[in-house]
Amino acid sequence: MKTKTCSLRWIIHCTLFLFCLTFAPQLSASTSKSVVIITGQTASAVETNVAHLLKDRLNEAGMNKCRIERESIKSNPSANELVILLGIPQHHGKIANLFKKHRIPALSELEPGPEGFLLKIFPVENNSTLLAAGVDNRGCLYAIGELLRQALIQNGEITLPDDLHIRAAPAFEIRGTQFGQSHVAKRLAHVRDWTVEETQRVILDYALAGANIFNTAPGPMFDFIKSYGLMTQGGFGANTAGREVPVEWNASESIGRLGYVCLSVPEAREFMLKKCEEQFKNSPTFDLVKFHGGDGGGCECDKCNPYGLTFIKMVEELAAIIHKYHPQSRIYFTNQKFDNEDDNAIFAYLNEKPRDWLWAWGYGPGSDATSWQPGHRQTHRMDLFRYPGFGPYGLYPKEILHQLPKRHVLVYYNEITHWKYAQHAYIQMYPRADRNGDLPPHWSHDIYERRPDQFLTMVYNRLTFFAWPRFYHRVFNDLMPYGVGDITHSSGHHDHFNQWMWQRLLWAPRTSVEDVVDDYCRTWFGRKAAPLMAQAIFKLEENLEEQPGTPLWEKVGIDDYYELVKKAGEVMPSSQRKTDWLWRMYMQKAALDKYAKLAVQQQMALQQRIEKRTSAILQNKGSNTEIDAMLAWFDDMQETPEMVSLREEAGRLGKESNALFGVRSEGYFNLEHDFIGLGWLKRQLQRAKEATGEKKNVLMSMIVDYENPGEGGFYDNLGTANPAAHVVFGYPYDHGQPYVYPMLDEGNRPSQRAMHFTQNEDQGVTLFYNELDPKATYRVRFTFVRPWYQERYAFRMNQKNQKILADDFVLAENLELPLQMSDFFEFDIPAAATSDGELTIHLERAPDVARGDRVTVEQWRNSGGWGTIVSEVWLIKTKRD
Repeated sequence: MKTKTCSLRWIIHCTLFLFCLTFAPQLSASTSKSVVIITGQTASAVETNVAHLLKDRLNEAGMNKCRIERESIKSNPSANELVILLGIPQHHGKIANLFKKHRIPALSELEPGPEGFLLKIFPVENNSTLLAAGVDNRGCLYAIGELLRQALIQNGEITLPDDLHIRAAPAFEIRGTQFGQSHVAKRLAHVRDWTVEETQRVILDYALAGANIFNTAPGPMFDFIKSYGLMTQGGFGANTAGREVPVEWNASESIGRLGYVCLSVPEAREFMLKKCEEQFKNSPTFDLVKFHGGDGGGCECDKCNPYGLTFIKMVEELAAIIHKYHPQSRIYFTNQKFDNEDDNAIFAYLNEKPRDWLWAWGYGPGSDATSWQPGHRQTHRMDLFRYPGFGPYGLYPKEILHQLPKRHVLVYYNEITHWKYAQHAYIQMYPRADRNGDLPPHWSHDIYERRPDQFLTMVYNRLTFFAWPRFYHRVFNDLMPYGVGDITHSSGHHDHFNQWMWQRLLWAPRTSVEDVVDDYCRTWFGRKAAPLMAQAIFKLEENLEEQPGTPLWEKVGIDDYYELVKKAGEVMPSSQRKTDWLWRMYMQKAALDKYAKLAVQQQMALQQRIEKRTSAILQNKGSNTEIDAMLAWFDDMQETPEMVSLREEAGRLGKESNALFGVRSEGYFNLEHDFIGLGWLKRQLQRAKEATGEKKNVLMSMIVDYENPGEGGFYDNLGTANPAAHVVFGYPYDHGQPYVYPMLDEGNRPSQRAMHFTQNEDQGVTLFYNELDPKATYRVRFTFVRPWYQERYAFRMNQKNQKILADDFVLAENLELPLQMSDFFEFDIPAAATSDGELTIHLERAPDVARGDRVTVEQWRNSGGWGTIVSEVWLIKTKRD
């Protein structure tokens, strides 16, 4: 009933929205055929640049009759001309006179607020005057951003509501992001480089949405950002060498990356101080300078411990150097990948005496002490979980503010650019125990149970085109009450919606998610297409997630999304659709998702066909000839005509979006996959063909009834969120690094690809059975596989073997696990182990795994090391006495 109610509410919402779009302009609106933008007599350079930006954007939208004049120039507006008075009242006599004539309250730091504006129209018979007044330079920029969102431009005419009257200012002081093309877009999607003008356009698009600061380096782009009155952020890695240094200077970085120095080495410390001096003595003045603590950086060695204290003392010295040349730059740091001891050391240091050089504590990926993320924080604040409130995301920011001296603030560096394996992305698997053995309480598991669709995650990179309105709206509202703003982490342009929504929410945080999406769709797709695109974006978010009981091949949302985006393109004005790169990105996503759905359906159909034939062979004791016939089916599988059409559509759209704006989906180049483990099925048939007698029957039976342990037996699937009732120790494997194709062979069945593991604990993965027949004998079957590691991790990963025990009986002393492609291992259980009706099966790590000094073990853990690992367990009842 709840779902139906929500759906009905959404339909009513869209219907009313369409009604307003259709009839509002005709009911009360002013339409003009030309525009004159009048700037103030003493307009600043920024105000002038903003006026030219408005003219350019109006020209692009089809307003060819558009000009700019200074207020000192005496000219009479032509009939049907919109007069836009743009600027700061103190710089613009005409604006000041309008304020006085109509008794408009003056703009101030409190009303509407810093960076605010007033947008008000005065309709008259022959032409209209639009007041676009800013509190300051940036207020003028945001005024034209709102103007462009309010305007309806078509057929060379601009229409504005007669009652347009918006007086607004941003809710947060800091509103920014990063910009640029991602390495994935260039390497995997094969996109062209952006031009300088395209990069500038991206910056201005986010600025028009409300952004006021951008992460950049000195140079032309820095100057461009400043030319619009916007702020800049620079950065410095406190222990980032940036080049080869003496070996004895190397830091013990948390996952062993090179290029970082140990700050406890005097020569290395001096090197970093000189590097900072060289970087900032000739640099322009940044408004903010960020020092990141980890996620690339830091040192785990005993001399630096607690590294948080070593780090903050170093940052204080570095800040003094920066302030020597740039006293106005505000300094902040991030506690990324720090542990509780590090944070507590910083709190104590900041509370010891005033640290006036520091502006803020920065909160980025790996900063949260109440959420578990692979490769990040090593200890957690379990004391904060007692009364969860609105946790878990907001628990630690609240605690940071509680412990910080009042002179400091909290600023965010939120990560909304990756859809998997990231700060607020799909974690992908349950969290592993931290250094203290702690795991999150059950009530916070919803953030870990959000999992990507297991098939779509094979097609798309971490940096793929996606939109998450509802979840990110929740994250924003959980986090932002404690901070002064956010400079979000963006690794490319694939996160367009997420970044744009974040800037709008930083301006007006109480905006509903539906209104934010509507605003986005009107801005980027036009009023006619907006309702369809809004529905599509919400549908896209649903489609990306694994939905228990609804696998990809049954997701009707995939087809709904495709149809919605396609229809949106059809109702767009042809002139807009011709140049709309963003619509093409959503449409590529639609075609590729649908292609993946059909590919999985096709593979499932083959599997079912083989299962049906195999079942008949088992009943009729068929020959190897029939197995040969089934093996030939694998080679006969080809793309269907619909799949070819979708692939070609995505390819054409990708070429167009790349030509238009240097963007394309990398998924187009990554469509060929064994989604369901056909490789295992083929291998099983080949093995059955070579086997005889009972062994042949067992191999064939597993094809048609894979999980069945037989009467009186038990099956446990040890992957995430799978039925593993007998597991009493261990946790699902998170792979310790972003999912990459070679880690495990796609030929594995989905249940073989997921597993439980332990790290450096003395106890390995353990299963306990207490419902056994004491008079029966049992046999155990395991599925084992070990992952491949990237080169930067592999040299630490010496684990290949493990020990297997049934109670105290050793089943295997030093069993080597197969690499990438799983296999089965079977052992008879000694009758003495089950004679009491109970059985404990447990694994032990090899003697040389995860042993040694603390730092080495920590780096091994943080790189995804496993001590014991297992995918599936069958306990099979063999006979009774």
